Amino acid sequence: MLNGVQPASPVTQCVARIKSVEEYLNAVNNAFQRICTTTGRCELWYRGQNELNQPSKPVPWDLIPNIARKPRNPLMEVIYLSKFKSYAIPFVQGLPSFPIPNGPAAYWHWLFIMQHYGVPTRILDWSRDALTGLFFALDGRTANDGRPDAAVWILNPVRLNEAFSFHSFVKPGYIPNVDEETFNLYFGPNAEILANKKPAAAIGPLNNPHIVAQKGVFTVFPHDKEITPLNLLPDASNYLLEICVDAASIPLILAQLERYGVTRFTLYPDITEVSRQINLEVQEEGQLPTAALSSIQNIPRL
Repeated sequence: MLNGVQPASPVTQCVARIKSVEEYLNAVNNAFQRICTTTGRCELWYRGQNELNQPSKPVPWDLIPNIARKPRNPLMEVIYLSKFKSYAIPFVQGLPSFPIPNGPAAYWHWLFIMQHYGVPTRILDWSRDALTGLFFALDGRTANDGRPDAAVWILNPVRLNEAFSFHSFVKPGYIPNVDEETFNLYFGPNAEILANKKPAAAIGPLNNPHIVAQKGVFTVFPHDKEITPLNLLPDASNYLLEICVDAASIPLILAQLERYGVTRFTLYPDITEVSRQINLEVQEEGQLPTAALSSIQNIPRL
């Protein structure tokens, strides 16, 4: 039982299947009514997922961090972290925020830089922006790629965190920063394995411009060998739900998002996206001959 609330069933299916941005925003509004039932301010977080159902992965859409996917496990974090530090040190001075050199904060800054560059961690990325979550569910997808519907998970982070008491002077459900001492007692590298195996919602260091642009927030999973996906926890439907996106409607929705200013260029604000953006604009402005356009469309995306 969670703070007097009878455990519900794990989240196993979509609560809505949308075919346009308008339908999606209506589904988000309905989400507030389903998992924001308490009085006062309610904050929702969004995570888009569009993976293929590959044999090496768990059931599609399971909310589990990369390091917990077989054959890895979270206890391997020390290996990934030490290797990343070894190889990354020559490059980190060119990053927007150099890792803090000493203390617990250094650990989290390294871990979030690892997460940003695709090294397996105990972290799952979320966004405070509903349209950003939708974009990431569809990025790289086409209507006829043979893949199933995409999905956007919606989380009530305060309700998830009711399982933890991070401070005696705040109400249960407080969303901490990862640098806070009490957060480290539960989730730091030397934290003891607790009976409560839930992840917690947390605010991370804003140590790269992508996190800022994407309004990035995070769930951090326990430093434990066995991790249960967030959507398979017994009380998951108290704080979590899933919206599915019709696969055939993906081109329409991506076009609508671009119209509203939600693109890779706005969510990845750095020079690595400049070439892609220029090519996209030249193509959409009709400045290329038909033969050249066909050639460019056949070039693999980097």
